[in-house]
Amino acid sequence: MRRLVRFLTASMAASAIAILTVSLVTASPSDMQIARANSARFNSVDQATAAGYGLLPEGAPLHECIAATDGSGAMGLHYINGGLLDGSLDPANPEALVYAPDGHGNLRLAALEYVVFEADWTGGGVPTLFGQELMYTPSPNRYEIPAFYALHVWLWNSNPSGIFMPFNPDVSCP
Repeated sequence: MRRLVRFLTASMAASAIAILTVSLVTASPSDMQIARANSARFNSVDQATAAGYGLLPEGAPLHECIAATDGSGAMGLHYINGGLLDGSLDPANPEALVYAPDGHGNLRLAALEYVVFEADWTGGGVPTLFGQELMYTPSPNRYEIPAFYALHVWLWNSNPSGIFMPFNPDVSCP
């Protein structure tokens, strides 16, 4: 009888440890959850501007709404935080916030964009984030900027082409 009690006690303790371990593992947020939680405040362009994001001046590269050259959709307007273009990638701090025009003169947060210039990347190989390789854009390019790696993450506007695709067929530029 004592053996049975010891066995049951040990089994219950092992089960409790296993449950606690699983709870701790599932309780830690994923990179995607971190990105969503930290970018939720940027649903307001004013809050993005206060945090250091902004449009580039008119006439500069990337100052306008960016659409696909083949008519298959658009990205939107890129509010860029130049202080984050430092050669590193952090899910909590996207280098750009992408706002989609809503057709009524308003902008709504649609996607996050993570960017690292090729010359600044020291990680070796193609950078990855969220389990995805960033897309490489050589120079010269239509954006008139140096060669770079980028990843769009459509967290705030569904993209029928896929969450990590650069252009969204449901977004259009005026």
